[in-house]
Amino acid sequence: MNILLFSQRFWPENFRINNIAEKLSNRNNIFVVTEKPNYPSGKIKKKYKSKNFYYEKWKNIRIYRSPTIERGKNSKIRLFINYLNFIIISPFVLFKNFKRKKIDIIFIYATSPIFQALPAIIFGKLYKIPVVLWVQDIWPDVLRDLNIVKRKLILNLISYFVNVIYKNTDYIFVQSESFKKKISKKIKKKIEVLFNPEAKKIIKKNFINKNGNFIITYAGNIGKAQSFETLIEAVKKIKNPKIKFHIYGDGSEKNVLQKTINKFNLSKNIKLFKPISKIKIDIVLSKSNAFLLLLGKGDGLASTLPAKIQTYISHAKPIIVSSDGESYNFVKKYKIGFVSKAADSDGLYNSIIKTKNLKKKNFEYISNRSINVFEDHFEINKWTKILKQKLEKYAEDYKRHSN
Repeated sequence: MNILLFSQRFWPENFRINNIAEKLSNRNNIFVVTEKPNYPSGKIKKKYKSKNFYYEKWKNIRIYRSPTIERGKNSKIRLFINYLNFIIISPFVLFKNFKRKKIDIIFIYATSPIFQALPAIIFGKLYKIPVVLWVQDIWPDVLRDLNIVKRKLILNLISYFVNVIYKNTDYIFVQSESFKKKISKKIKKKIEVLFNPEAKKIIKKNFINKNGNFIITYAGNIGKAQSFETLIEAVKKIKNPKIKFHIYGDGSEKNVLQKTINKFNLSKNIKLFKPISKIKIDIVLSKSNAFLLLLGKGDGLASTLPAKIQTYISHAKPIIVSSDGESYNFVKKYKIGFVSKAADSDGLYNSIIKTKNLKKKNFEYISNRSINVFEDHFEINKWTKILKQKLEKYAEDYKRHSN
């Protein structure tokens, strides 16, 4: 099968779509339309500046990159221009390279902003190719939750155009049950849940570190959505210097977080690290005692099951969740950690202490349950087989109905 994968984010940027494309390429021809890599650094490497339209191969995957305006660092204007640039320029890549190439199906990895899907949807309509949209964020809910957009008129306008995207997509995947419920209220179309997968890991169970430190690791974005102020308030209550929070990542709130740590003299308990590669973060996680998942309040955030939860589960350690909705319910349902509601610093503190005081048999219980949950829902080889079957079925159904 010839699969056209459309995504603003792709290798060498660290996103799950890389592993998915690699797995699919074993028995399919994968073509990727994306931009030149500039996330999270905000800058394009010299290698990619040599040509406006850049082509390369990576592990049997053919990658077509559109001319790109760098997203920059901590600039909302530059970020907006970067998003707009991809929407405007990527159609040239599509029409230049694929109008005469036989494509069986288009698969859109729809990270924010969802409007990046428009060029692929229009291309699919014009050339009668089925389009599959995999929704990663609910718009405009996420904009309202983060106070990026406050005016109701603008939110309603965005909602209207998002619904246009949903209605003009042939098939829709969503990354959580909550997403399915929300979108199902807006459109009458078959919507399927497709969790973000995770590559299989060598699971190493660490119950106690040799130096007596209890390390709780967070890996991911450090932004407004994560509500790190809740962690700060919880850590203020901790009297044990052996409880350490190691935070790996980058984002708009990282500098603010570091200043807050310094302000309240919490550097003994919280340490920030630069983003590191996926291979290195797996080593870090294997040496941790527990993991942290933070999300702020809001319907959109509560509907999200962050992709990091799959990575955490694959390492079979307790997960400490401070969130409403999907993340809270998932960890609670499968009994793989301790949960508290979003912005509840007292609840988060209690979860931290409960995790620290776990007896070995309880730790083993959580670890074994995590392994089972991972195998059932997230293991990438099993997951990819299911995806491949669905894409083949969609392509056949579309062809049948088109004739």
